[in-house]
Amino acid sequence: MSGLRVAIRGRSFGDKSVLGEIGFDLEPGERLALLGPSGIGKSTLLGIIAGTDTGFEGTVTRPDGRIAVVFQTPRLLPWRTLAENIAVVPGAGDLDRARSLLAEVGLGEACDMHPERVSLGMQRRAALVRALAVDPALLLLDEPLVSLDPQSVGAMRDLLTFAMDRTGATVVMATHDRREALALTDRIVELGGTPARLVSDRKSPLGRDARRDPRQVDDVYREWFEPDSFEPGGGAAA
Repeated sequence: MSGLRVAIRGRSFGDKSVLGEIGFDLEPGERLALLGPSGIGKSTLLGIIAGTDTGFEGTVTRPDGRIAVVFQTPRLLPWRTLAENIAVVPGAGDLDRARSLLAEVGLGEACDMHPERVSLGMQRRAALVRALAVDPALLLLDEPLVSLDPQSVGAMRDLLTFAMDRTGATVVMATHDRREALALTDRIVELGGTPARLVSDRKSPLGRDARRDPRQVDDVYREWFEPDSFEPGGGAAA
């Protein structure tokens, strides 16, 4: 099974240079966080990795198999039920499988409801189920916990861990939340500067079981990062 290789030399939109040189390799099944402040270009980089943005300089080599993306907004079809939103995806299976998958994440009673009738957290869960239904080799997550209330964040974090364990997919997750990155991924690539570039690339000292303990996550957070928001230009504490 192949992994993911990213070797980008730049991405510009007109006269604006958004991404500079960014490169990293992932082993099959490895989980990486793209960490940086909002607006730095994380979503642009995810689009390049996904193959939906081809206007960049450089190369991306993707794993063999399907690619699934979970966007910041759930992007569910409003005229279809949650189950129909999953079953309509090629390779996801029929409505019975969709309902079964939704039931596994606590959406059994909502599977025949339309997106407007459920909360944002429930829509996010349905969008994740839609991505997992195709058994992806590469799973891309764009700020999966943003704009959720604290209770929903905890439930969604547990669901993401379950989903990544279940699929064994190579994962790239964009986030501005350092604790989120430490709790969910094996390795953290931090972006900073204008245009965005890689300013640090570190493997987490936490094993996947240890990440479930908030105290251990806090210990690494204090060791790695200044306990404040991102400064302009980004960058991690030494």
